[in-house]
Amino acid sequence: MTGLKFEKNKIREEMLRARLAVPEAEKAAADAAMAARLVSLASFRFAEVILFYSPIKGEPDLLPAAETALRTGKRIAFPRCDPETSVMVYKLIDSLSALTPGAYGIPEPPEEAEDYQPSPFKHDVCIVPAVCFDRQGYRIGYGKGYYDRFLSGFGGSSVGFTMDRLLCDSLPKGKYDKAVNLIITEKGVITPQ
Repeated sequence: MTGLKFEKNKIREEMLRARLAVPEAEKAAADAAMAARLVSLASFRFAEVILFYSPIKGEPDLLPAAETALRTGKRIAFPRCDPETSVMVYKLIDSLSALTPGAYGIPEPPEEAEDYQPSPFKHDVCIVPAVCFDRQGYRIGYGKGYYDRFLSGFGGSSVGFTMDRLLCDSLPKGKYDKAVNLIITEKGVITPQ
């Protein structure tokens, strides 16, 4: 295991423990505040499609914002992951009830759902999950590289979410790691430098 991979694994384990130790009421209040900040963003209002994720392992639950997006006439998409090819494809759905457990036990859209086609000319928003983020917009995910590969061809805005107390000053990064354009915490919006 390389030094970078070892360092990331150590941080991943520490931050997962810290995130799962957050009291339930505090997490629920932070999630609600982050979802409210998301729907108030200009990029959310102008987006045609918003790419969400199904929260796992204590990740911020932004599904209420997905419901808001649907109610306001936006299209939403969720990822499907193929563990054999390590490829992630977003699929458009009309209801959160379309999500069922898929790869890794994470709720996913059905395979037959329409594929989302990224375009450098669209004002779409991708909500990026992570174990943790730093103030420069870099993240530590779960080590599979799905999002870094997807973001390399995504032309819209990418937004990361974390509780303020879990935001790191700096994280180790490799040459393929992609920073998000914005970070939202329950306390505010951070534009990475």
